Amino acid sequence: MSSKRLWLALAGSVLAAGPAGGFLFGLLNAGDPDPNPIGRVVYAFLMAVETPLHAGFPPDPQAGVGQTYNVWPHIAVAFVLLWSGFVYRAKKSAKKPKAPSA
Repeated sequence: MSSKRLWLALAGSVLAAGPAGGFLFGLLNAGDPDPNPIGRVVYAFLMAVETPLHAGFPPDPQAGVGQTYNVWPHIAVAFVLLWSGFVYRAKKSAKKPKAPSA
Protein backbone atom coordinates (compact mmCIF):
# COMPACT_ATOMS: atom_id res chain seq x y z
CA MET A 1 0.00 0.00 0.00
CA SER A 2 1.47 3.34 -1.00
CA SER A 3 1.86 6.36 1.21
CA LYS A 4 -0.27 8.34 -1.24
CA ARG A 5 -3.24 6.08 -0.44
CA LEU A 6 -2.64 6.57 3.29
CA TRP A 7 -2.55 10.35 2.90
CA LEU A 8 -5.76 10.27 0.85
CA ALA A 9 -7.42 8.14 3.53
CA LEU A 10 -6.25 10.57 6.20
CA ALA A 11 -7.52 13.61 4.28
CA GLY A 12 -10.87 12.01 3.56
CA SER A 13 -11.28 11.00 7.18
CA VAL A 14 -10.45 14.49 8.45
CA LEU A 15 -12.97 16.08 6.08
CA ALA A 16 -15.76 13.61 6.83
CA ALA A 17 -15.21 13.33 10.60
CA GLY A 18 -17.06 16.56 11.47
CA PRO A 19 -20.39 15.73 9.83
CA ALA A 20 -20.11 12.04 10.76
CA GLY A 21 -19.38 12.90 14.40
CA GLY A 22 -22.32 15.30 14.44
CA PHE A 23 -24.56 12.61 12.99
CA LEU A 24 -23.36 10.13 15.60
CA PHE A 25 -23.95 12.70 18.35
CA GLY A 26 -27.46 13.41 17.04
CA LEU A 27 -28.35 9.71 17.02
CA LEU A 28 -27.06 9.07 20.52
CA ASN A 29 -28.15 12.30 22.24
CA ALA A 30 -31.47 13.29 20.74
CA GLY A 31 -33.18 15.86 22.93
CA ASP A 32 -36.59 14.22 22.71
CA PRO A 33 -37.10 11.60 25.45
CA ASP A 34 -39.63 9.82 23.24
CA PRO A 35 -37.91 6.94 21.40
CA ASN A 36 -39.09 8.18 18.02
CA PRO A 37 -36.66 6.76 15.42
CA ILE A 38 -37.64 9.21 12.68
CA GLY A 39 -37.14 12.17 15.02
CA ARG A 40 -33.72 10.85 16.05
CA VAL A 41 -32.62 10.53 12.42
CA VAL A 42 -33.87 14.03 11.58
CA TYR A 43 -32.06 15.44 14.63
CA ALA A 44 -28.93 13.51 13.61
CA PHE A 45 -28.99 15.08 10.14
CA LEU A 46 -29.46 18.52 11.69
CA MET A 47 -26.47 17.98 13.98
CA ALA A 48 -24.40 16.68 11.04
CA VAL A 49 -24.86 20.08 9.39
CA GLU A 50 -24.64 22.20 12.52
CA THR A 51 -21.55 20.60 14.11
CA PRO A 52 -18.99 21.64 11.44
CA LEU A 53 -20.53 25.11 11.27
CA HIS A 54 -19.93 25.61 15.00
CA ALA A 55 -16.47 23.93 15.05
CA GLY A 56 -17.61 21.00 17.17
CA PHE A 57 -19.57 23.00 19.75
CA PRO A 58 -23.17 23.30 18.51
CA PRO A 59 -25.49 25.27 20.80
CA ASP A 60 -27.97 23.55 23.07
CA PRO A 61 -31.41 24.69 21.87
CA GLN A 62 -32.91 24.48 25.38
CA ALA A 63 -30.19 26.44 27.19
CA GLY A 64 -29.46 30.11 27.41
CA VAL A 65 -26.80 32.05 25.58
CA GLY A 66 -23.39 30.46 25.70
CA GLN A 67 -24.43 26.89 26.54
CA THR A 68 -23.00 24.43 24.03
CA TYR A 69 -22.44 20.74 23.53
CA ASN A 70 -18.94 19.32 23.14
CA VAL A 71 -19.06 17.00 20.15
CA TRP A 72 -15.30 16.50 19.80
CA PRO A 73 -15.29 13.03 21.41
CA HIS A 74 -17.86 11.91 18.81
CA ILE A 75 -15.79 13.50 16.04
CA ALA A 76 -12.68 11.62 17.24
CA VAL A 77 -14.54 8.30 17.24
CA ALA A 78 -15.93 9.01 13.77
CA PHE A 79 -12.42 9.89 12.53
CA VAL A 80 -10.96 6.62 13.83
CA LEU A 81 -13.78 4.58 12.32
CA LEU A 82 -13.57 6.32 8.95
CA TRP A 83 -9.78 6.15 8.76
CA SER A 84 -9.67 2.47 9.70
CA GLY A 85 -12.35 1.71 7.10
CA PHE A 86 -10.45 3.58 4.39
CA VAL A 87 -7.17 1.85 5.29
CA TYR A 88 -8.84 -1.57 5.35
CA ARG A 89 -10.35 -0.92 1.93
CA ALA A 90 -7.02 0.26 0.53
CA LYS A 91 -5.18 -2.79 1.89
CA LYS A 92 -7.84 -5.09 0.51
CA SER A 93 -7.63 -3.53 -2.95
CA ALA A 94 -3.82 -3.61 -2.87
CA LYS A 95 -3.84 -7.39 -2.26
CA LYS A 96 -6.15 -8.04 -5.19
CA PRO A 97 -4.20 -9.26 -8.24
CA LYS A 98 -4.17 -6.90 -11.17
CA ALA A 99 -5.79 -8.06 -14.40
CA PRO A 100 -3.31 -8.31 -17.27
CA SER A 101 -3.79 -5.55 -19.81
CA ALA A 102 -3.98 -6.38 -23.50
